[in-house]
Amino acid sequence: MKVLLIEPNIEGEILIPTMSLAVLKSFINEKTKHKARIVDLTFHRKNWRDYLSERIEAEKPDLIGISILSFNYSQALDIASFVKKNYNIKIMFGGVHTILMPEEVIKNEQVDIVCICEGEYTIKELLDNNLDSKGIEGIWYKKDGKIIKNKTRRLAENLDELPFPDWDDFELEKYFLINNRHLPIMAARGCPYNCTYCSNHALRKKLEGKYVRSRSVDNVMQEVGLRIKQYRSKGLRYLFFYDDTFILDRNYILEFCRKYKEKGYDKVLKWNVNVRANLVTEEIIKAMKDAGCYEVRMGVEAGNDYIRNVVYKRNMSREQIYDAIGIIKKYGLNLRLQFIIGAPYETIEMMRESFAMAKNSGADYELFPILMPLPCTEIKEVCEKEGLIEESGFKDSHVMYTKPVARTKYATREQIQNFVGGIRNEQIKRYLIEGLKKKNIIFLWDLLVFLVYYKPKYNLEIDNAWRFTINKYNLERI
Repeated sequence: MKVLLIEPNIEGEILIPTMSLAVLKSFINEKTKHKARIVDLTFHRKNWRDYLSERIEAEKPDLIGISILSFNYSQALDIASFVKKNYNIKIMFGGVHTILMPEEVIKNEQVDIVCICEGEYTIKELLDNNLDSKGIEGIWYKKDGKIIKNKTRRLAENLDELPFPDWDDFELEKYFLINNRHLPIMAARGCPYNCTYCSNHALRKKLEGKYVRSRSVDNVMQEVGLRIKQYRSKGLRYLFFYDDTFILDRNYILEFCRKYKEKGYDKVLKWNVNVRANLVTEEIIKAMKDAGCYEVRMGVEAGNDYIRNVVYKRNMSREQIYDAIGIIKKYGLNLRLQFIIGAPYETIEMMRESFAMAKNSGADYELFPILMPLPCTEIKEVCEKEGLIEESGFKDSHVMYTKPVARTKYATREQIQNFVGGIRNEQIKRYLIEGLKKKNIIFLWDLLVFLVYYKPKYNLEIDNAWRFTINKYNLERI
């Protein structure tokens, strides 16, 4: 049978191609007798209907699969509606949002099947049964107007049995242009922490089996070697590790760094990772730096101790955060910090604590997104209890099915918007000064090229200018 997997990014941010679809495609093609292709709509937004029609008519799929997050759910429904209107093809939804909200997803008339677990082995069995869903673990489906709920499927424990992601259907050269030549890679699935704003604690309640699983270091090394052969000549220079927390296991990361350096990959592909402040040690950061890591991304989420540790359940002290920052900066790694604005009980003064910590950190880049209460998370329950989520102003957005908080218990919508706007203005001023210091007139030219050509061509946000200029300059010195 033939499967067409769709990346439904017709309005959202452009950064990296989607890992889940790339893994699913390779699994179907390498581990089954069936065939799969990917249709990535990211760079075909203006004519996505025509482009998708061409691909459907060329491939003639028996099944269309769409993997969704809460952020692109509405876009996926628009795409599925278009397919159903024009073609008689079964449509299957999977992904994090589907696992968390299967009742919400399958009630849509354009959705025939939902996958309520990881998809690789489930879709294999479904295809082997010629799309007869009866008794197949891990899916719900419709029959004679009724929703049939099969049992869930346990998570796969041995990730080394999964083939490497297949990126060939993605327009990688365009992604490399947007993200400064990065390709995603993942060494582990799952996270053991219980941060209230993150989907991981909600997913653990829904899924059966061991949640946190790692590939062997040797398996990851094989993939890195393959990527060098495949894409180095096409512009690949950096790996973007997608793991929620790359440094969970000290022995694992030290083995990884040793083998990465032994193979000489540190001279060919630099890399970046997510870390947690309470896990950062000098031993780990030094090993990562020696093995080619150039940047770490660290979630602080709040400068205020109560918001960070009681409301968000981050369980890390101010001292741990500053100690981690000191170690990271000592070894010359780029540092990105994230702070979330709009916790249910956050005051404007508490928000200022986050901004003050960011300024004192010496980080190379800070993010200040407004809280998005994701489905089934603890923070969403609190926000709903306090009446802090409002549909008004967001109901027509196809980019975000999940709505940002409109206010906190102690801060109005206008206060939050003014605060975030003020931070954004400060950051723009900072990056303008930094760009002029680094490249002078060349910076102004690069900025103009972004604004006049790349921004309209790829429908980018103005904030993407940072990737095209300052971040590019920072990478040049690595």
